Amino acid sequence: MKKYLFLLFFCSLLWGQQKNSDKTIIPHIRLKVDNKKDHISLRWAVDEPIAWQKANKMGFSLKRFTLSRDGKVLEKAEEKDLGIFKPASETEWKKLVQENDNAAIVAQSLFGDSFEVEMGEKQGKLEGVVNKSQEVEQRFAYALMAADLDFKVAKLAGWAYTDTSVKPNERYLYTVSINTSEGSLLVQKGDALAAVSANTELPKPLDFIGIFKDKTVTLSWEYLQLRDIYTAYFVEKAQNGGSFKALGNLPVMNMNDNEGRQVQGMTFVDSLAQNTTEFSYRIRGKTIFGDYGPYSDIVSGAGKKSLEATPRISNVIIDEDETIKLEWEFPKEDEKNIESFELLHSETDLQNSYKVIKNKIPVSDRSLITKSLAPSNYYKIQAIGKAGDKRESFSVLAQPNDMTPPDTPLEFKGKIDTLGVVHLEWKANTEKDLEGYHIFRGIQKGDELVRVTPQAITENHFEDKVVLENLNSKVYYYVTATDRRKNQSKPSIILELEKPDKVKPQTPVFTEYKLEEDGKITISWMRSHSDDVVAHQLFRQSKEGTDKSWKMIYETKEIQPAYTYTDKDVEADKSYTYYLLAIDKSKLKSDKSQEMTLRSNRIEALSILTNLSGAANRNKKQIELNWKISSKDVGEIIVYRQKGTEKPTMWGTLNGAQNFLEDKAVQTGNSYSYLIKPMLKTNQLAKTEKITIEY
Repeated sequence: MKKYLFLLFFCSLLWGQQKNSDKTIIPHIRLKVDNKKDHISLRWAVDEPIAWQKANKMGFSLKRFTLSRDGKVLEKAEEKDLGIFKPASETEWKKLVQENDNAAIVAQSLFGDSFEVEMGEKQGKLEGVVNKSQEVEQRFAYALMAADLDFKVAKLAGWAYTDTSVKPNERYLYTVSINTSEGSLLVQKGDALAAVSANTELPKPLDFIGIFKDKTVTLSWEYLQLRDIYTAYFVEKAQNGGSFKALGNLPVMNMNDNEGRQVQGMTFVDSLAQNTTEFSYRIRGKTIFGDYGPYSDIVSGAGKKSLEATPRISNVIIDEDETIKLEWEFPKEDEKNIESFELLHSETDLQNSYKVIKNKIPVSDRSLITKSLAPSNYYKIQAIGKAGDKRESFSVLAQPNDMTPPDTPLEFKGKIDTLGVVHLEWKANTEKDLEGYHIFRGIQKGDELVRVTPQAITENHFEDKVVLENLNSKVYYYVTATDRRKNQSKPSIILELEKPDKVKPQTPVFTEYKLEEDGKITISWMRSHSDDVVAHQLFRQSKEGTDKSWKMIYETKEIQPAYTYTDKDVEADKSYTYYLLAIDKSKLKSDKSQEMTLRSNRIEALSILTNLSGAANRNKKQIELNWKISSKDVGEIIVYRQKGTEKPTMWGTLNGAQNFLEDKAVQTGNSYSYLIKPMLKTNQLAKTEKITIEY
């Protein structure tokens, strides 16, 4: 067969074929269906190049299974063999390739001795799409692309079928697998559900817009939402309200999807013959089954001439009041091409640092007055073209003289922690030319404060360190602000901070205890005798539980000679150890008091389950028990069962609200005893109830 050369315009791989050289690829047959009122169309393809090449030689087996009829699922699906599908012979292809480029591509992919791709000039190298050294992958990619564009070609290649023997009251499952009569090939079969459909309307393209510029237009539309419906799009163009004509025979197809990345929209750029003529565009999609969707909305517009002239700042005048006058030049004859001017400002002249500070400056203006915004001001004048394009001047620098100091820092406050670290903070200043702050410290009231910051600090907080053991009990601070021209503000208020106390408070002492009859434990103690105590805390440890950690169970900030506390959260007949702490106003803690271990009194088990009754239900072959629950604190109910004189075993666990039981695992001629034990959320002991039933 002759060798065909064809131009690459757009290429996509069918149904998201992915490649990863580091992973084992299991080939699949990908199957899609299209439901119509009187027929069902099917398209399939193997998603891996080598397996695809082998599968074409072996052929595909297509079967249909009828699953339901008249809305009822059949007991056994009705199987129908729809045939073995292979590519048509070269003779059949020759009839079509002379008039159908897609047929020529598929035929060359299937039967050609070699396969070459000529790159289109507009597309450049298209690196990464096709590697000429990998011929099998080229055949695979271009064959599937061509088949996507022509359903008739896909049928001739043995990759498509139209089932006309379908009924509207039936539902089907189609499966496509490798023809095993020709050998074996590890390819997973493809399957899909289908039924005829009265609704065959296709959606129109979404979000179709056009951006018109100088003799060009960029068209874009939403792609991702309809990617499973439309494989390709065709663009049509009209001039001055005339009839629409297709822009060539080749479609627009997505080439940018890859593993881990999906393209949201598609774009198409067209050239315009001139800017004075209105052009209109519309698009429509085409499915892999050869169906065209409805046209999109129409977008219209005319090209707009690009702006060529650029403004130039010619003079900068800085007044004593720090106002700045800018003058610029711009050709008078080019005013007709612009909408306005804009003033741009930056403190650094770095790329992407400029911001618009004044817009909509009339096209006839050539000067303006602005205020200094920083110690260093860089300005540009930008012309805004009627086509939306922009031209900006070179930057100029304006640095006004600055003798004004920053504002005095406000809301100055601080504290000294128990380690002697001083934490200072204040409200941040808002001056544009602010350099930072300086901190001043003194140790005696009335003395001159000394600066402790060698350089200005930029944050509005500062940490200092003082010696707590020195004789002075207080430390004094103020803060000033300074700008980049070293102008310094007036001092803030002087902050007087008291050093924290490092002497621990005296320890409180237990005086007596009482073990209540209901199991509670009442403890009394005498307060700490330190004058600066602000709180007393009581801690407890369970001696018999799994959790041996100490927990604070009581804290009081009331200062009184003696205290009494009743510990209610205790379990019956359990031991607990207690100790006390005192805390002063500097948050220093006293030494732990002497520990005291007490054991709660035994509490009588609570009767939670009442009216327990039961009977043998011989019709249902089960024993049924019922009871009432007198508490809402039941977390769960544990049931033990004893058959005759056997040892009781756990029967099961019920939720805390259940008040019945049905035991089906019983045998005639036996007696069954049930022990029903409620478990309370409060950990109190509940009485276990027992009942015996003869069956």
